[in-house]
Amino acid sequence: DLPQLQKQQEVVFRPDVDGNIAYYGAGGAGKTVALRTLAAAAGITPRGGPVDVYGLDFGTGGLRMLEVLPHVGSIVSGDDPERVVRLLRMLRAELERRSEAYTAVDAGSIVDYRRIAGKPEERRILLLVDNFPSFKNDFEIGATRAPWYGVFQQILAEGRGLGMHVAITADRPGSVPTGISSAFQRRVALRLADDGGYVL
Repeated sequence: DLPQLQKQQEVVFRPDVDGNIAYYGAGGAGKTVALRTLAAAAGITPRGGPVDVYGLDFGTGGLRMLEVLPHVGSIVSGDDPERVVRLLRMLRAELERRSEAYTAVDAGSIVDYRRIAGKPEERRILLLVDNFPSFKNDFEIGATRAPWYGVFQQILAEGRGLGMHVAITADRPGSVPTGISSAFQRRVALRLADDGGYVL
C-alpha cells in the first residue's frame, strides 16, 4: 500500500528467482489470505508450468478451503501430527527423487530439467505453512518430531533448485530463527504490531 501515491502495488512471487517467501503480520493483517491468493495463483501458470500445492495449517483453519482446487493436495491441520509427518515424509521422498534425477541430466533447475529430460509435465511443488512459529514449537524438539523439522529445513535449503518452494506466515520477524529466515529470499511485511519489526 502506497498511501502517499494513492495506489497499491502488486507483489509478485517468482519461484525460480525468489525461492521461498515469508509473510509477516499481526493478527488480522491478511497473512492467511496472502497464502490462499498464492495457492490460487499457482493454478494459473501457463508459462511457469504445472504446480502442486500442499499445506500445513497451524493457524485457524483458513487454508482448508483450498482443498477443493484441482492442483491442491493435502491441507493438513496442525493438530494432526501423524498426517503432518506423512506429508513431510512424502515431500522428503520427492526431494530425494528429484535430486537424483536432476543430477543425472545435469539440470540446475526445474526449468532445465523439463527441457533436458523432455518432461514438461514435471510439477513444481509449493508448500504453505500457516503460523510457522506454532509448527516450530510443536516439531523443533522431541525424539519423534525433531527429525521432521529437519526435513522441513532440508526442503528450504535444497528445494529451490529442484522446483520445491515454501511459503510461510509469522506474526513478527523475530519469531522465525535466523537460520530459517535466511532461507527466505523474499519477505513481505504486512501490518505489524511492533514498529521495530519493520526495520527487521
